[in-house]
Parts: sequence; C-alpha cells; structure tokens
Amino acid sequence: MKKRISELEGRVAKLEERQEETSEKLEIINERVDKIAQEVGEIKRRIYLKTEKGEELIEEETSKSLEEIEENPEEEYREALNLYKMKRLNEARDAFVNFIKKYPKTNLTDNAYFWLGTIYYELGNEERALQILKTLISKCKEGRLPDCNKLPDTYYMLVKIYAEEGNESEAERYLNRLKEEFPDTPLIEKAEKVLYKNE
Repeated sequence: MKKRISELEGRVAKLEERQEETSEKLEIINERVDKIAQEVGEIKRRIYLKTEKGEELIEEETSKSLEEIEENPEEEYREALNLYKMKRLNEARDAFVNFIKKYPKTNLTDNAYFWLGTIYYELGNEERALQILKTLISKCKEGRLPDCNKLPDTYYMLVKIYAEEGNESEAERYLNRLKEEFPDTPLIEKAEKVLYKNE
C-alpha cells in the first residue's frame, strides 16, 4: 500500500512539474504574440499615415517589415541560450529544437545543435546527446552548415560523455580527431584530463 501511495505521489509531482513548464511556455508565447501584435500595429499606423499624406504605398517595404518581425535568428538564438544559462533546461531544449527547425542553415545553427546536445547531456539523456552531437559533425563534414565553429567543443563533449560511460576507445577516437583537426585548441588538454584522470 505504501509503495502504491509513493508511486501515486511521484506521478502527481511529475504532473505538477509538467503543468508548471507548460505555464512558463505559455507566458513566453504570449509575450512574443504581444510583441508581434505591437509591431504589426505600428506598421499599420505607418501605412495609414502614408495614405493620409497622399504618399504612394510601397507594398515591398511593408512585406519586408513583416518578414523582419517573423524572422530574427540572432534574437531567437539569444533567447534560447538565455534559457539555458538560467538552467531552464526543458524550455531551452524546446527553444533550440524550434530554432533548428526554423533556421536549418544559419551561422548560428551549429551552435544550436551543440547547445541542444549539451542540454540533453545535462538532462541525463546521454544517448540523445550523442545523436545530436554526431549529427552536427556529419552536417559539418558534408558541408550542410555555413559555419562549424562549434566542432572543437563538440569533439570535447563526445570525449567527455564516452569517458564517463567508460568507453575509452570511442573517447580516444574523438580526442584524436580533435588533435588532428584542431591542433591548437586548448580543449585538447581539457579532453586529455577528462580521459586520463584515473591514470
């Protein structure tokens, strides 16, 4: 009976946590909707003023302004990273997933993959973390991303995860790739300490 009560309490706690996460996400969405509504209102006001003054309405300018509202990868990336820095990991994970879906080929997409892998690692899902980080490597190798400045950090994270799992051969494999491809990075020393700390 006690075991059953304990299980039920655990489920209730999980449901409460999910409800809290959902509420926080709704707040963020509402803030964004309000911001977009304000900016659209401002555009409408400008159009109204132009027509009142008898100026010609430039459709191209209006559509460009709407595009700028909808797509701002730098700001969206910064918001996702801030959530990670605040250790709101589930929200940060969702934000980076959305970023990658929305912006699959920007200079920040490799960073988004890296942080997403890091978040999964910190959430205790090492298997998913490995998948994400390896996806980043393959996309970089295939030239499917315009910037791959996070590759050294990605190799380091793979060394760390495999070393913690006790898979020394895989850890060494990624350490060697780090040495070959980025011989000047200080991450080599860091990765060696992680791998060889028990020796």
